[in-house]
Amino acid sequence: DVPNYECETPEGVHTTLSKILASLNEPSINYTLSFANKLCGDHAVAFIQKFIHSVLKLYWTNVENMDLQNAPEEMRRIINLWVEFQTHGKIKDLLPKDGFDYLAQLLHVNALYFKGQWQVRFDEQLTIEAPFYVHYANKRDRQTVQLMNRKGVYNTALLNIGETEVRVLEIPYKDNKLSFFVLLPTDCDPETLQQLEDSLTHEHLLDWSGQLKPAEVDVFIPKFSLEKKLYATEYLDLPSLQDPEKADFSQATTTEGVALTQLVHDTFIEIDEEGGEEPEARRCPRDRHPRQEAVEVLADHPFLYYILHRPTQSIIALGKFAKPE
Repeated sequence: DVPNYECETPEGVHTTLSKILASLNEPSINYTLSFANKLCGDHAVAFIQKFIHSVLKLYWTNVENMDLQNAPEEMRRIINLWVEFQTHGKIKDLLPKDGFDYLAQLLHVNALYFKGQWQVRFDEQLTIEAPFYVHYANKRDRQTVQLMNRKGVYNTALLNIGETEVRVLEIPYKDNKLSFFVLLPTDCDPETLQQLEDSLTHEHLLDWSGQLKPAEVDVFIPKFSLEKKLYATEYLDLPSLQDPEKADFSQATTTEGVALTQLVHDTFIEIDEEGGEEPEARRCPRDRHPRQEAVEVLADHPFLYYILHRPTQSIIALGKFAKPE
């Protein structure tokens, strides 16, 4: 579904992903988007050179032999420092002692750090401490957040997604390559939020973003930084990769009986006021139509969000703000 890319052959799929990653990795003064992607193999694993070259070229992934089984603690420290450097010091201790397999054969680490500048910044003087209702129906179950505020023209719509009424809002970053989308259910009990989560697909997210219309919006969203770590092998059923008797890595290594031991992913996202200057107000003396009242988008209860990279139609981050950390 990526525009202008050929995907009908296996070679086309790999080339498409390579182009997407190249586009995502283009340097920008408007946002920081950093990836750390590495496949680590124990010294006993003999990687094929063509595989090492192809993975680096197509997937921007480093392949490295390390002494995982004989010196696991030192290797863990080296990997953590590399990830920390790649993510500007934001993601630390990716592999904690209690989360590292000391009999690892293959270990894949993947990390992403993002911080962008809004097309139009939020005024820091308007950021206030405000209640955030963890369970919207129970006003007593609340915590405090730093709530940012700005009134301006944004793309938005009130959509019926399944049985859930959802306010969708787009807040663009500078140069409009990236946008932050808020999915704010009107009724935010846990079941409603779960129904919304269950309906999420890449196609749905793109479809919803295409239904928005510009309107005057009074936006209130929390200022936050969020880190989420996943051990993907605990969530994904990967017997064809994890079982030495079923795994086939013959295109990657000449060593037999190799299996994927761990697949670790970490994402760190920062949302704050920084961005461009407020544009000058346009004067329209001939326009005598009264201005419509601004739509209020008050994210004071759990919501979902995603960040869309428009040139490739890629979702680079998808998350849930359920309560302040």
